[in-house]
Amino acid sequence: MLRTALAYSLPALLVLVAWLRLEEPRSGGATPYALALLALAPALLPTLRLRLLTIAPAGLVAVWLAFGRPNGGEQGFFRAVWERFVDGFYGFYDTRVPFEPLEVPSMHGVVLLAAFGFCLVLALAIASRAVLPALLVLLAGAAWPATLLAQDGIAFGAIVLAAALWILGGLRTERPTPALATGVLVVLLGAAAATSSAVAKDAVLDWQQWQPANRPSEPVSVRYVWDANYEGIDFPSEKTTVLRIRSSSRRLYWRATTLDRFTADRWIQDLFVRAVGPATGVLPDDPLLPRAVRNDEARVTHEVQVVALRDARLVAAPTPVSIDGEGLGFAAKLSNSVVRLNRSLRRGDRYTVDSYAPRVEPAQLADIEADYPPQLDRYFDVEQTRMPPFGSGRQHEVDAMFADDRLQRLLPYEGLYREARRLAAGARAPYGAVVAIEAWLRTTGGFTYDEQPPPAAGAPALAHFVVESKRGYCQQFAGAMALMLRFLGIPARVAAGFTSGTYRDGVWTVTDHNAHTWVEVWFPRWGWVSFDPTPGRGELAAHSASSSVFNAGDAAAAFGGAQSRAGLDPGGAGVLAQIQAQERGRAGARSPISTEQGLGAFWTLVGLIVLIGCAIGGGKLLWRRSRYWRRDARGVAAAARRELADYLVDQRVPVEASATPEELRLLVREELGLDASDFTAAVAAARFGPPASSAGAAADARRELRTLLRLVRRSVGRPQRLRGFVALRSLRA
Repeated sequence: MLRTALAYSLPALLVLVAWLRLEEPRSGGATPYALALLALAPALLPTLRLRLLTIAPAGLVAVWLAFGRPNGGEQGFFRAVWERFVDGFYGFYDTRVPFEPLEVPSMHGVVLLAAFGFCLVLALAIASRAVLPALLVLLAGAAWPATLLAQDGIAFGAIVLAAALWILGGLRTERPTPALATGVLVVLLGAAAATSSAVAKDAVLDWQQWQPANRPSEPVSVRYVWDANYEGIDFPSEKTTVLRIRSSSRRLYWRATTLDRFTADRWIQDLFVRAVGPATGVLPDDPLLPRAVRNDEARVTHEVQVVALRDARLVAAPTPVSIDGEGLGFAAKLSNSVVRLNRSLRRGDRYTVDSYAPRVEPAQLADIEADYPPQLDRYFDVEQTRMPPFGSGRQHEVDAMFADDRLQRLLPYEGLYREARRLAAGARAPYGAVVAIEAWLRTTGGFTYDEQPPPAAGAPALAHFVVESKRGYCQQFAGAMALMLRFLGIPARVAAGFTSGTYRDGVWTVTDHNAHTWVEVWFPRWGWVSFDPTPGRGELAAHSASSSVFNAGDAAAAFGGAQSRAGLDPGGAGVLAQIQAQERGRAGARSPISTEQGLGAFWTLVGLIVLIGCAIGGGKLLWRRSRYWRRDARGVAAAARRELADYLVDQRVPVEASATPEELRLLVREELGLDASDFTAAVAAARFGPPASSAGAAADARRELRTLLRLVRRSVGRPQRLRGFVALRSLRA
């Protein structure tokens, strides 16, 4: 024990210091040294079995010391620890070292656990007098953190060499060559690292480029979402998780900001500061929020955890009402309930948001008339021109704008406006025009989702998208719909953020591939309501044509029967009628059970039967093999006798439960015509022979049993063998 402790002391201290150098200021207190002593404790036990049994308890204590007492809540202690470990590990991909442990506690926990893990393996190797493994663990444990932090390579290699010789001397080995070779190798690597200008990030091994678990080597950025860009996008081939949001299973979009102003052929942010202060508390009153915001049934609470998003804006469900972001510092609380921190979000940041997210049906919006307060005036602006609100008598006024030489910037959008006016023809309420344009862009208008759309050839991007190319991604679809609505006098804006993501165990996982833009439209009594015109990119609630439960019939009520006017273009009413026909077609296709569905059910049943059969046969095999998990020869011989009896029972050969080996030999000869004498002789020798030779006889019994069963299988047909494989008779015997 004393020799093990002495041989362990200097190398363990080197490993501990190598990892703690990643922190600045260095960790105070006794926790790191307590972990080093804890790693030594299992190695001081007298037997290998006791050492292995104490590894798990020591590991749990190490986790407790490294991460404190994680409050797992509903997810439990172990899951909370795992999430902290993962966040801390991947923190090394977007945090410079040395890092401040108080700012990134999860990374501090990972450093402590890494030091403990290497020290534990080092101690076990030393206790087992495994010199070469101990040297390799020393090299890995001390050199790995060196890949993250620049240092004097030659001096570092010399220190590792000294620690290797310390292990060599402590274990009194007569073969110093492995230690010397290892030390020389480290010296050479250190010298190369100190003198080469080709090493990236001052690292000996640029392991951060390995991208484990599809994590990026650089922090994820979705800046392209916040400002309009119609020139094409390129999602990375591998998805990266940016947010985890604990909330209900209700599908919501996660909004970061809004693009309120259309100018110079694109949508831009036009927000203003309402208040500045800590990122917590109730947000300033917004005059455009309806009274329903006070209704608890229209509110949703969600906890957001930042995984790999670098931006100052807080992502939340529209529309945030209050926020609990203690620890995030100060923030500017902007118009449209957008919150922007005075710093960028970091991995591991958490905050809770209470948002207004009403549940609204098409029938509830279809009858709402255009009654807009003055605070909405700026949401009617296109370029520097204010459009008249939705209603009768406005068509002549808008036509005059396109004929006005002073409004030349509107002329390229005349085709877009004509399409919007066609789709809104006959709509007696704004909702009819909104959902008709959404459905036209998403489903019936012949548009195609394309992340690299053709160039606009000098024309404004959105006008070219609607009239000519009909190819684009979410920014074209959302930008075009919001612009068409403004030309119709309906207050609209573009929202930017993420689609819902993937839901599992109460948590939405949001990746960079969920980055998205959509449209928000203002309605009396409801406030801002979301719509998504981009095909295949998300799903909102029932009021939107993006929903799988959208009822086009209820939405068509906003047109007042315009689709029946003979000789006229049905416009948006025709779009909704087309959606209704598609709904009826899908319902009809789902009603009868098709041949393909029948075949699918048949093969599913076959697969289930095969799976059950394999489970039964595999379980029986495992149960029979478990009988040999004993050391005494008599027990092994008894297990061999029982295995033969079980096989015969499954083949419908009657066997008494108390049958002796001799009785089994006679039964095999009478029923199958095979000679089992060698097997029974080996079983008898193992059970009743001298103790010195019983172990060998037991091994002979198992070998003879395998030979005998091979002959039995050949004597019966494949159907009988398969039947015996899944038979339950031996289990009941």
